[in-house]
Amino acid sequence: MKKLGTCIVLMLCMSCAGPTKVGKEARANAHRRMNIVNADLAAQQAKQQFEVGQLDTAIDTISAAISKYSENGEYYLLKGRILLEQHRLDAAFHALKKSVECSPESAEPHYFLGILHQRWAEDDKALVEYKQAMELDSSHPQYLLAAAESHVALNQNKEAIDLLSSANQEFQHHPSVASLLGNIYLRGGQYDEASDWLENSILLGNNNKETNTVLAHAQFEAGRYGDCLSSLITFEEVHNELPISLRKLRGKCLAATGQIIEGRDVCLKVTRETPEDIGAWRDLGYISWQMGDYKRLGQCGKNITQLDSSITEGPLFMGISALHSGDKTLARKLLSSVASDNAIEGLDSLRHSPTKNTKLGVETPFTPNMQAKTVEGEGELHSKKEKHGAKPIVSADSDSDAP
Repeated sequence: MKKLGTCIVLMLCMSCAGPTKVGKEARANAHRRMNIVNADLAAQQAKQQFEVGQLDTAIDTISAAISKYSENGEYYLLKGRILLEQHRLDAAFHALKKSVECSPESAEPHYFLGILHQRWAEDDKALVEYKQAMELDSSHPQYLLAAAESHVALNQNKEAIDLLSSANQEFQHHPSVASLLGNIYLRGGQYDEASDWLENSILLGNNNKETNTVLAHAQFEAGRYGDCLSSLITFEEVHNELPISLRKLRGKCLAATGQIIEGRDVCLKVTRETPEDIGAWRDLGYISWQMGDYKRLGQCGKNITQLDSSITEGPLFMGISALHSGDKTLARKLLSSVASDNAIEGLDSLRHSPTKNTKLGVETPFTPNMQAKTVEGEGELHSKKEKHGAKPIVSADSDSDAP
C-alpha cells in the first residue's frame, strides 16, 4: 500500500511539471501545419476572387495567407499578379521579387516581371526576365514569344528571328510562332517570307480575322495579287464579311490582274461608302487613270485636295485631267505644284514641259513608288514585283486601317 501511494504521488508530480521539449515541438509543428493548411485555403480563395475580378478582396485574402505562412513563393506570385492588374506596379515589383527569392526555380515570377518591365518601357530588362523564364521552363511557348517580341521592340528583328528559328521542334509548328515570324518579316519589308509564315500559321490553326487580314496585306505587298484575291475570298467565306480595308485591296488586286473594270467598280463603291477616305480616292484615281477615265480622275483629285491639300495626288490627278481636256495652262500650274521628291517616275519632265509629254501623261499613269506604310505602321520605300499578275497600279494605302 505504501508503494502504491508513492507511485501515485510521482505520477501527480509528473503531470504538474508541464509539457516536455518534445511535446512543445510537436505542438508547434501541429500549429505550423494548421497555418499552412489555412494559408493554402486562403490562397485558393484569393485566386478565385482574382479570376472573377474581385481585386480588392483578393489582395486582402492573399495578404492574410502570407501572414499565416510567409515562405510560399506562389502566394507572392499571386499577390504580384493582382497588384499588376490594379496598376500598382511598384508594389507588384516587390511582391514578384519576393516570389523569386522564395521560389528561385520557378519561371512564372520572371515572366510577370518581364511584363512589368514592359509596362515601364524597359524592354531590355523585360528581355532578361523572359529569357530567364525560358531557361527555367522551356515547355511554355509564351516565354519564347515574349522574348522574341522584346527583341522586336528593341528593333532587333534578326535576333528575334534567330531566337524563334532555334526553338525546339514542337514550337516550330506552333501557330503563334509562325504568326510572329510572319509579322517580323513583314515589319522588315520581306513580304514573300511574311506571306509564307502567315499562311503556315493559318494552316496550323491560327485562322482568325487578324492573321487573315495581315496575310492579305503581306501578299499584296509581295505582288502576289492572285494569292491575295484567294485569301480575300476565303476571308469572306469564313467570317461572312469583308472590311473596307480588304475591299480596297480587292479592288486594287483585280485591277492589277487585268480585271480593271471590276476593280474600278469595287473602288468606286468604297468611295461612296467612305467619302472621307483619302486612300480610297487615291485608289480610284489611279485605276481611272489607267482606264483613261480622265473626268473621274480629275474628280478624284479634287476630292483628295478638299480632304487634304498636302496630298500629292490631288494636283497630280487634276493636272493630268486638265492636260487631257486641253487646258495646258491649268495643267502646267497644277503639275508644277507637285513636289519633285514624290518619287513618281517621269513627273519632273511632265511638270516642266507638259505639252511635250501629252502621250505619257494622258495615256499611261505613272507607276507610283510612294512611301507606303506596312500593316505594322512602318514606312518603307519599295518597288513592286511582278508576281501572280500585272504590275500594280497603286501601292498599299499609307492610311491603311489594317492592324
